[in-house]
Amino acid sequence: MHEERPQREPVRPMDGAPRVALRERLLVEWVASAKVGDPFPEPWSNAMNPRESIIRTLVMLRVIPLPAPDANMAAVAQEASVAARAWLEQHPT
Repeated sequence: MHEERPQREPVRPMDGAPRVALRERLLVEWVASAKVGDPFPEPWSNAMNPRESIIRTLVMLRVIPLPAPDANMAAVAQEASVAARAWLEQHPT
């Protein structure tokens, strides 16, 4: 039996905001401007469930709260788009 390692907190800049990789920022920008039918961006398009992967990333970045398991995905997508635009205003480049 192996000993479980304690999870480390992510390193955060002085302002407390999570560090964001370029590809994650590009995802938030895509969500902010995506239209119905737009293809999912790479690498999320390669995931087994791209929509779930994108939502998980947005939750991790604190763009959106974790949706309920029975949430309407169309409503989640619309709310994510609004939240992504607000997040980008709060986190300018």
